[in-house]
Amino acid sequence: MAQVQNNEKPTNVDGLKKYLEANNIEYSNIEQIEGGTANYVFRVSNGNGLPRIYKHAEPYIASSNGAIPFPVDRMNYEATALQVVHDLLSEVNAVKVPKVWNYDQPSKVLVMTDAGDKTLKEAYSDPDIDIPEIGRLLGEWLVLLHHKTYEVGIGEGGNPIAKSIYRWSYSHLAQVAGQYGLDTDFCDYVDRTYGSLLESDDESVCHGDFWPGNIMLNKEKTLTVVDWEICRRGRPETDVAQFAAEAYLLDRFRGGKGLLDAFLKSYRNRVHDVGKDLTVDRRFTRRFAVHMGVHLAFWPASVKWAEHGDTKAVIELGHELMRRGDAEDMGWLRENLLRGLLNRDD
Repeated sequence: MAQVQNNEKPTNVDGLKKYLEANNIEYSNIEQIEGGTANYVFRVSNGNGLPRIYKHAEPYIASSNGAIPFPVDRMNYEATALQVVHDLLSEVNAVKVPKVWNYDQPSKVLVMTDAGDKTLKEAYSDPDIDIPEIGRLLGEWLVLLHHKTYEVGIGEGGNPIAKSIYRWSYSHLAQVAGQYGLDTDFCDYVDRTYGSLLESDDESVCHGDFWPGNIMLNKEKTLTVVDWEICRRGRPETDVAQFAAEAYLLDRFRGGKGLLDAFLKSYRNRVHDVGKDLTVDRRFTRRFAVHMGVHLAFWPASVKWAEHGDTKAVIELGHELMRRGDAEDMGWLRENLLRGLLNRDD
């Protein structure tokens, strides 16, 4: 393919037009998709009117206008993960990953199927959407991702850039705690004890940013898991805990539709089916609880869900969850946020 010149980078519609024309790719319409953070994303209709998603990486976070560096190798890992996971989980019909149609590695342009224009976070309040069923489907799918990728690589080092980025909430946890009058020494302990593990974790392929904002729904209500640029080799419970934290926030502030419990019950039950490679044991539960607690104690301070009082309550709950998880207080965990994960349906 033709190389992208500096003045023709596909960072806007005009730049993508030049890229397509230089590579003799027919198109009838281009729409730049807003709302992304790391990359430039477009919906392109080809000569037959069929939409494809074009994603382009620059060596920085796109929404920062070049201020925050982010190595472009992230797209190599994403392309590899999408192709591997697409093939491994091809038998799952209800939850998909985008099919890669082409990856222009020198220009860092990834072409994929169009997964729809509404995220699960946006669709949560839709009365026609069966939220518990979606939670069940996603829990089952995530078990298969973790179970089937125990010996699957996604590139050198399992994506060390993503491992480093993923620690951000741990390394900045004390800063948020100080703003809310909470124990900063405990946050430093959590970062040293648990955050440090993220760079060496290497049990399965993890999505790395598994939350309702990266689950797309199309008109047929098929679910597609998108945005794999910080996928990595890691511990399965970090994926489960991140989604659980965001599901809790949706349930608490957007209508209480049961996403959290349905997701956790489904994950637990499917783990029981797949065998010894993946188990919800005390080690899993401890890491899960701490990671979910970190998420609740950090992200609501910068991503607004509620007014200050409710935000502080969530952050305090995150601290309680970290402490209970670190102490392996299984009774408290079973009666509170982890009941869906720990209370088996016998």
